[in-house]
Amino acid sequence: MGGTWLIVAFVLAIFFLVLLIGKFKLHPSLAILLVVLALGLVIGLGPKKTLDLTYSGFAGTLKSIGIVIFLGTVMGQILEETGAAVSITKTIIRLVGEKNVDLAVAISAAFLGIAVFADSVVIILIPIVATIAYYTKRSMSGLGTLLFLAAYITHSLVPPTPGPLAAAAVLKLDLGTSIFWGIVVSIPTVIVTWLYCKYLEKKYWVEPKPEHVAAAKQAEEAGTALPGSFGSFMPILLPVVFITAASLMENALKGTTAAGVMSFLGDPMVALLIGTFLAMALAGRWDKTVLNDWVEKGIAGSAMPIIVTGLGGALAALLKDGPLSKELAQMIVSSGLPPIVVPFVISAVVCTITGSNTVGVLTGAALMEPMIGSLGLSPLATFLACASGGQWIKIPNSSGFWVTTTLSNMDLPTAMRTITPATVISGAVSFGFTLLLMALHII
Repeated sequence: MGGTWLIVAFVLAIFFLVLLIGKFKLHPSLAILLVVLALGLVIGLGPKKTLDLTYSGFAGTLKSIGIVIFLGTVMGQILEETGAAVSITKTIIRLVGEKNVDLAVAISAAFLGIAVFADSVVIILIPIVATIAYYTKRSMSGLGTLLFLAAYITHSLVPPTPGPLAAAAVLKLDLGTSIFWGIVVSIPTVIVTWLYCKYLEKKYWVEPKPEHVAAAKQAEEAGTALPGSFGSFMPILLPVVFITAASLMENALKGTTAAGVMSFLGDPMVALLIGTFLAMALAGRWDKTVLNDWVEKGIAGSAMPIIVTGLGGALAALLKDGPLSKELAQMIVSSGLPPIVVPFVISAVVCTITGSNTVGVLTGAALMEPMIGSLGLSPLATFLACASGGQWIKIPNSSGFWVTTTLSNMDLPTAMRTITPATVISGAVSFGFTLLLMALHII
């Protein structure tokens, strides 16, 4: 097949992937599998090689990352169940003061977004945020949007959440490196989003839902015990520290006993296993509910990202071993388009149309991995570009959009004027900061 037809086949594959997920609501796992098989046959790999690459790409990706996704999701579930997320938020509010509640919301949501799905962060914290908004006369247009966006930013940029975790695996990027730089890019993005949400508060007045205020009051009166502040932070903080330290010590203290010990503790699987048991300890009991039922809930939540991640690896393997990657790289170079724009645009388009940042970030990484060498891109720059694109434009096809809209008491027109532009800004700031790091030759 000639180069032009290979490009046409690739474009059609992306079109049908988006069509199947966005228009026909087919589950991303089945949509990606169909596209992988069809693309392999259309570009002339033949039935046997197409199947072999699908199996090997799927297995090769999950070999190193499947258990990590499972543990990260289970840990996030347990943090929800124990009340640790609420404890973290109350601690931060106490530190910065209720007058700075928007800053407390930004910090809490961004921290929790590293381990908990952004939708869940909104559901867990909305009664607290609504109550403070009620007593301090703050608008939910800004606070609700900020609650979702701050969690969404770190959820898109910082492993061990499924999207960036899978992208790092596909791009063969060290996890400690991806965590560190994901946090670095998240900080200015959250700050700019926080400032923008201050403007939204003044422009659109939205009262908190009365039932959320009432629910928070009832919980306060019931005196429900929450885990301690220090213990609540540890399940998230300790694995991040271990993984990052292992990456740093691998080069600085190579060959020493300390480096060997840290390498073991900082392995993502071991670090998250430690975090999971630390989260369990917050329950204050070791019964079937904690040891089994909560874990099963986490397993149910991990199934989709694990399967989609594996299939993303299959797509990457097919592109890498087939003739497509070379043709695409040549087309991008000859077009004059800056190569770093490509992963951002791919992730942004897929995320916007499918409503899933996990699918968007992973698709961008899977399509780019075979080409990054030819295009002169580093895996880290590609990772950050994909994660930035994965934040781009949340509209009513996204569950996070609707969770935030309804629980923040916003109507649809207000949500389209607040949440949607805020996601455009967050994606643009993340990508802009990535370009700055590239221009300074830091990444």
